[in-house]
Amino acid sequence: MTARPIVVACDLFLDLKLYRLPEPWQARLKAAFPGLSLAPVAVPGREDSAELSKAEVYWGNRFSAERLAAMPALRWVHFGSVGVDKALDPRVAARKLVVTNSPGMASAAIAAHAVALATGLSRGLHRAGRLREERKLDRPNFDAYWDEIQDLDGQEALVVGLGDSGRRVAAVLTALGMRVSGVRSGVGAPPAGVAELVAPERLLEAASRADLVVGLLPLTSKTRGFFGAAFIGAMKRSAFFVNVGRGETVDEPALVKALQDGAIAGAGLDVFAREPLAADSPLWDCPRAILTPHVAGLSRTYWDREVPLFMDNLRRYLDGAALVHRVDFERGY
Repeated sequence: MTARPIVVACDLFLDLKLYRLPEPWQARLKAAFPGLSLAPVAVPGREDSAELSKAEVYWGNRFSAERLAAMPALRWVHFGSVGVDKALDPRVAARKLVVTNSPGMASAAIAAHAVALATGLSRGLHRAGRLREERKLDRPNFDAYWDEIQDLDGQEALVVGLGDSGRRVAAVLTALGMRVSGVRSGVGAPPAGVAELVAPERLLEAASRADLVVGLLPLTSKTRGFFGAAFIGAMKRSAFFVNVGRGETVDEPALVKALQDGAIAGAGLDVFAREPLAADSPLWDCPRAILTPHVAGLSRTYWDREVPLFMDNLRRYLDGAALVHRVDFERGY
C-alpha cells in the first residue's frame, strides 16, 4: 500500500451517535493509515478551510454539491448509506467524482425496522399506545379496532425495492406466512422468498391485491413520486403501507388523505418528504400512522461493518486499484 499523507473530509463528528465516528475506530484508522488526516466537514464550528481545500476524499452521509467549491482536490465521495441522492447533481458529474456507497451495512437494521412497522400496524400497537396515553387500555376500548387487527399469515405483501434490505424483508414476511411479490429494476428470476416479480404495467393490479406494501426505493428521477395517488388509490381499505426508503418517493398529500379518509388501514413511515417532519404536518395527527425519525438504519453495530469497508476502499484508492461499490447513477445506488 502506498503510504502518503491524505486528507479525508469527514462529516462524522456530530454529537448524535448516528453521525459520530467512535474514537476507538478513529484510532484504528490512524494506526492503519499513518498519513491520514480527518478534516471535519458539515460540522458547525469545526471546519478548517485550509484542510478542506486539500481533501481528496469525502466520507459521511451529509454530502452536498454546494460544498464542492471548498474542496477543489476532491476525487472520491463515499457514502455510509446505500442512498446517494445527494450526489445526483450535475456539479458532481462535471467534476467526474467517483462515488461509492455502503450496501449491506444497515440492511439487517432496515429490514427489522420495516417488519417492526408492519407488525406493529397489524397488531394495533399504535392504537394500544394511544389508549395507554388516555388511560383507557382495556379490551372493550381496543375492540373498536377489531377490523384492523391481522396476523399476516396467508396474506399478500408487495415489496418495492429488492436490494439487500428488500430481500431480507421478503424473507421475513415469507416466514410469517405471507405470499410476497416484488418490484425491482432489471430482469431475472425472483430472489428467494419472492413468489413473483411484478411488471410495471401490472403495478396497480399488484397494489390492489396487497394487504401490505413495503417501500424501500432509493431516490432517483425515476422513483420520485413512485407511490402516487393512483397507486395509493388502488390499495385496499384494509391494507397497510410502510416506507423505509425515501420520503420523496411518496405523494405525501395523497397518502395523508388516504389515512384521514380511512381509504387504507394505516401507514408506518420512517421517512418523509421534508425532514425532520414539519411541525404543521398533518401526519402528526394521523391516528392510523406510526412515525419514526429516519432511523431505520440505526444500529450500535453499524460502525463495526462500515469502518472496515471504508478502510478497504481507502487502501484501494491509495494503491490506484478499483474501488468496490461504485454507484450506478441510473439505478441510484
